[in-house]
Amino acid sequence: MTLSIPTMPTRSASIGHLRHHVLRWVVLAVLLVALFLLVVQPLGWILYNSLHDDDTGLWTLGNYRQIFASAALIKPVLNSLLLASAVAVLSTLLGVPLAWLVARTDLPGRGVIRVLTLAAFVTPSFIGALGWILLAAPNSGWLNVGWRSVTGAQTPLMNIYTMIGTIFVCAIYTVPYTFTMVSSALDEMAVELEDAATTLGSGVMRTMITVTIPLVMPAVLVSFILSFIQGMTLFGVPAFLLTPSGTLVVTTKLAEFYQLFPPALFLSAAYCLPLVIVTGGLFYARHKILGRRQFVTVGGKGRAGRLIRLKKWRLPALAFALIVPVTAVLLPYVAIVLVSLSKAWGLGPVPSNLTLHWYRWAITENPETQRAIVNSLLYAGVAASFCVLLGVIVAYIVERRLLRGAGLLAVLVTIPIIIPGIVLSVGFFSAYTRPPLNFYGTGTIVIAAFVATFLPIAYSQAGSILKGISPEMERAARSVGASESRAFAAITVPLMRGGLVAGWLLVFIPIMRELSVAIFLVSTKTNVMTTLIYNYKDGGNYEAVCAASTLLLAATLMIVLLARFITEGAARRRRNAASLGEVT
Repeated sequence: MTLSIPTMPTRSASIGHLRHHVLRWVVLAVLLVALFLLVVQPLGWILYNSLHDDDTGLWTLGNYRQIFASAALIKPVLNSLLLASAVAVLSTLLGVPLAWLVARTDLPGRGVIRVLTLAAFVTPSFIGALGWILLAAPNSGWLNVGWRSVTGAQTPLMNIYTMIGTIFVCAIYTVPYTFTMVSSALDEMAVELEDAATTLGSGVMRTMITVTIPLVMPAVLVSFILSFIQGMTLFGVPAFLLTPSGTLVVTTKLAEFYQLFPPALFLSAAYCLPLVIVTGGLFYARHKILGRRQFVTVGGKGRAGRLIRLKKWRLPALAFALIVPVTAVLLPYVAIVLVSLSKAWGLGPVPSNLTLHWYRWAITENPETQRAIVNSLLYAGVAASFCVLLGVIVAYIVERRLLRGAGLLAVLVTIPIIIPGIVLSVGFFSAYTRPPLNFYGTGTIVIAAFVATFLPIAYSQAGSILKGISPEMERAARSVGASESRAFAAITVPLMRGGLVAGWLLVFIPIMRELSVAIFLVSTKTNVMTTLIYNYKDGGNYEAVCAASTLLLAATLMIVLLARFITEGAARRRRNAASLGEVT
């Protein structure tokens, strides 16, 4: 009979155990400080300022009373609600049938239409608005000039500087949200119920109305909510299209507060809160709808390539499907590129008017544009890297349940998803443009605002990757003496590498096209491409604006292609590894 005699832990093991706990608490402390500075403090300053008087600094509800008592302050709120409601309805009416046509029918050119619709997704909506100014400005827009020359009419065919024009432009750049969510739901949905309805004699339209639409209704409702939020929180499109006519929405009214000297910080803070309440409530509704989605969808096999034949409706369906690609991508892109190549855009795209001057000016001659290009790439790269780093660490702590109360970290990381970018910009301006920090005019405040805004994307991406990685390998490594941090660095991070690259690009791309977050925080030295384009547009030099916009679009599309190449390569390597594993 043998006896098992427990041994005392060695001195080195005790020291290693102590280091492990010290490292864990250091990481937690750094995370909490970072999240406090990025999220809690800016939002806290908004709330604090909204409850204080501008002159005396005393606690008061006067800012809220002033808002509700002033028709000039209530009108922009009503305009925002009108804009958001109309955008949500129009984007749903366009996006849902478009998704069905691409996913379910033999529509000609389905692949091209899908790519062009997703191109609208990566196009900054304010650049789309710029394209439509060139096309449909009442006096000088090319479509209106052509209309007058052909018909002899005195009135323009369309006036983009109206609420209807703004709704149209906002909607065509919001349709990709609806299209992506609904087409994904259709692609993933089993088809047995549709097949059963068809077997029993139901026609195409009846099957779609009674079977298909109810099954994808959660995706439709969620996309409607996201479209509404987009309509409420967009800044660039209303600033370009409604400001010339004097029509204000909440976001452009906030910008007006910051054009005062000194800025109306306290009143603007109170003006932000209703916007936060609306977006927060809508995101809560979105969460509830997605939480019930499993009860209304049917899992099973995919469609295996069988498509509904449109027959005589193919051409009308194609005409409908081309509405978004043509209006959101082809027409604005052509207008912007042609104007960027023009000596004077009012002369039209004739050979004698073409030049590369504005590209030479933007790239080699103008220090402001050169600085903005460098700033955009630098700030987006640094912010995306910090987002991924923080997102991965928090996701690892939450998914592996390493700390009690890890859910608090998840809440802090995801709070910015309900905060409109322009509201976060207000918070960062209030928190970090005063002593002792006083970061105004520095790249630090711009990068920090970008990190706070897009941190939820990085966290969600990292969490979804970790859900697909079994913790058993980490446990095995720790069982043979590896520390928690070493197991994470040596095993988990390499397995996450492909997804992390994709996550980095998912953050980098929207930062490159973001306007509202940076608009109150940049100075002449820290301008990025989006704010520079916004400022140039106010100067009326459309040729320079279009050259800068083309450079931004080209950079964004190149990054999207790079992202697609990397993600497809990673997926191909996983498939090859899986095939090799099956063979062996």
